[in-house]
Parts: sequence; C-alpha cells; structure tokens
Amino acid sequence: MKVPVLFGWIMIFVVVVSYKRRKADRTRENKERDFWERENAANATRKQDISNLNYVDFTGVSLPFARFSDDFLHQCEEQILKLKDEKILNLTGITNTDLKLKYGAANLTFLTQCDQNFTLLARTLNSWGQRLKELSHTEEAIQVLTFAVSIESDIKNTYQLLAELFLQTGQQEKLKDLKSSASNLNSLMKEPILAMLDKMENSD
Repeated sequence: MKVPVLFGWIMIFVVVVSYKRRKADRTRENKERDFWERENAANATRKQDISNLNYVDFTGVSLPFARFSDDFLHQCEEQILKLKDEKILNLTGITNTDLKLKYGAANLTFLTQCDQNFTLLARTLNSWGQRLKELSHTEEAIQVLTFAVSIESDIKNTYQLLAELFLQTGQQEKLKDLKSSASNLNSLMKEPILAMLDKMENSD
C-alpha cells in the first residue's frame, strides 16, 4: 500500500512543479511582450523640445575654488569648472525606454550624455567634499556637499559626510533637512541613505 501512496505524492509534486513552471513562463513572456511594445512605441516617438528641462544651474552657486594648496583639490576644481560649461541632467531612475517615450528617440544620445555629466559631477563633488573634510576645511566641505545634495546626488557617502559635519559643528537640527532631501530621491539608494541618517540621528 505504501508504493501507490508514494506514487500519488510524486504525481502531485510533478503536477505542482509543472504548473508553476508554466505560470513562470507565461509571466516572462508577458513581460517580454510588454517591454517590446513599449520599446517600439518609444522608438516611434517624435523628437520633443527639451530646452526647458531641469538642467543643473550653477548661477548664484558659491563654491570654494582656489582657496587651498592641494593637488587633489585642484583636480576636483578643474573638473567642476569643465562641467559648468556642459549640459547636466539628473536622470537617475529613468530608463532609456521612458526617456524615448517622453522626449523622443532622437534626443536619447544627448540626454544620455547629460546624465553621464551628472554622474561625473556628483562623484567629483563627493570627492571634493571628502578631501576638504580630511584637510579639516569644515565650512568649505559643507558648502560643496550641500550643493551635491541640492542637485539630488544619490551617493550615500555624500550624505554621510555632510551628516558627520553637521554633528561635529553642533548643527544636528540640519539632519532633518538632509533626511527631507534624501526622501525626494528617485533612486534605489533612497532607503539605504534614509536608514543611515536615522541611525546617525538616533545614535547621537
């Protein structure tokens, strides 16, 4: 009697596995179909006017250029000065398909370059701020890192460095503003950054 019972359980297992596999296959096929439908629609989207997008604007921004004698600082400053003359857009969290659907396929190359410029800007500001902090130029480090946060950089280290500086200078109340800025990020780094800031605020 044990053999038929065991056989029955094996058959049930096979049926369940087969059902789940077919379901997974259908889900994958549906996702692929949806992707290609969106991609085809995106490629057919006409070129849109992108002159009024939210480009990074350095107008009125004060940054600590040429104040200290340090080779690494000079490298960061030179990179920022080069980027000031470029078009820069924060497109974090937006796929190429979404960009083409919204702005037209013909604009994708330009928008991609703008996004790459933003990535370079965010990384350079982070490096600049970190080096200033290492050299104990606290006010200038806060200045640089605050600008990085204002353009919605999603580099976790930028928020950590700035939070540390706020705590060191007795400005703990500014952690709330920092958390508010982080909560507006359209990035996978949003939650890790918020969790880190919560921990820093509560451990102080």
